[in-house]
Amino acid sequence: MSNSSLKAEKVIIEVVRPDDGRLESVWVTLFILGVLLLGALGIWARQTPALQDNPSASLNTLERQLLLELSIAADEIEFMQSFLDGESLTLESLTEQALLPVFAGQTLQAWQAIDQNCFFLLQPKTTAAFALSLPRNAPARIFFTPELIEFPDTCNQLSSWLRMDNLP
Repeated sequence: MSNSSLKAEKVIIEVVRPDDGRLESVWVTLFILGVLLLGALGIWARQTPALQDNPSASLNTLERQLLLELSIAADEIEFMQSFLDGESLTLESLTEQALLPVFAGQTLQAWQAIDQNCFFLLQPKTTAAFALSLPRNAPARIFFTPELIEFPDTCNQLSSWLRMDNLP
């Protein structure tokens, strides 16, 4: 063997690609897409349903109007209770003074007494209902149910209804 043949065998051919950035572009694109995907996933995971914050969001326009009128009436009734000196509020006295609001087309006789200081109004043509609880020496409580399944006998049965007043 000659020296020239040994030199030919030891020659290594290395392919050098041009530095055009193609490979780096793929990795940078994948990294950016991963960051955007994680950001979108984080935003989606931190969203809370609107109904938990505001139960009145599920009400239609008529129900919202009645809720507003009912909250104003509850404040007026609480104010009146301070002047009654121990007299209990009855459905007759509240309807006589026209303090309880009703839906359009209803009369004040649509209100029904559940028990003492607790009153109930069924929305016409639907199964939705409102209830107003006026406990002695406590703020008024307003309840709503979108679907009345069973007529309540006492105000204690309103615990499954949505609490619509501003109290916790």
